[in-house]
Amino acid sequence: MTTSSALATGISLPHPVIILGRDDSGKAHASFFPATDAQPASRAASLMGMLSLRADNDAVRALLSKLPKGKLFDSGKAFVPFVKQDLYKEIAAHLPEADRAKAEAVRAVSDVDAAQPDQPTKPSNLPEDWSKVVVGSLVLASDDPLDGWYEATVTELLPDDVVRLRWRHYLDLPAFNRRLEDVALLHPSAKL
Repeated sequence: MTTSSALATGISLPHPVIILGRDDSGKAHASFFPATDAQPASRAASLMGMLSLRADNDAVRALLSKLPKGKLFDSGKAFVPFVKQDLYKEIAAHLPEADRAKAEAVRAVSDVDAAQPDQPTKPSNLPEDWSKVVVGSLVLASDDPLDGWYEATVTELLPDDVVRLRWRHYLDLPAFNRRLEDVALLHPSAKL
């Protein structure tokens, strides 16, 4: 069946989707999901208090190459990395008018969420050098250098200068290990 015959019969073909939103710190997140994952990605956006935008026109499709690909989890949520403010605003401009204000809203953490121990918290330990990294330290780690660096909390110090980490904002992901030389430190005056 060709695209024109699909349109003539009223069949809607799936489109890639962009998931976007701000976290509880106001940081912009956005990623794209291929057409095969459009429905579960849209459900994940709703579950996470984010928005979904179908890439059903050339202007929105042109933004896909500027975005990291998101990942879906068995929990029904998704990994949606940070993006630069300018790109985020460019994407948000394509949302329906009613959703544009939601795209700028900082996701509020409810009292119930704040009481849960597996929720991200304001870090109290930003080590000034690697010798001061302890359990509870906030560092930067990368799953893949092409994907960028993200905040992670040290949960355990292991032998041979290995640390066990947990992503600060992606708590559905399992803990992981990194060599101390493969993590980065945040500047002590970083605004988080």
